[in-house]
Amino acid sequence: MPAQVTRLAALLVVVVIAMEAFALPADVSATTGDRPLVSFTAPGSITEGEPAVFTFRRTGDLSDELYLNLDFYFEGEFLQTDEMPEVWFAAGEAETVLSIPTVDDSTPEPDGSIGVHLQLRYFDPEPYDPQAPVYLQVTVRDND
Repeated sequence: MPAQVTRLAALLVVVVIAMEAFALPADVSATTGDRPLVSFTAPGSITEGEPAVFTFRRTGDLSDELYLNLDFYFEGEFLQTDEMPEVWFAAGEAETVLSIPTVDDSTPEPDGSIGVHLQLRYFDPEPYDPQAPVYLQVTVRDND
């Protein structure tokens, strides 16, 4: 039995040494291979009649065009249209903007919101890595 314990301990030492040799860097988020990192920002709130502007940025490999996978969430009656455009980066482009227009009506109503969720494209390999936060919400304040 002691010989088995000695062999197990030796095997464990070999595994630990191998893990240290192939360990990931401390900042794993900075090592995405060739995939660009995609992040985005938006204002916390707007007044109806103003556009909700979401600004997307990518870092890393900019050589190809890149289409984003977005989900949209809406609360309230303030959109000019419920059809959202595709959001993409042209080759070489590091920033792109999604502007969602809202309607300034004369009806008193509760404030609403526009939410955007940046998701993976579900390809193999993934064309980009989303950076947190992956969901942003803009409050649309009623002005009536």
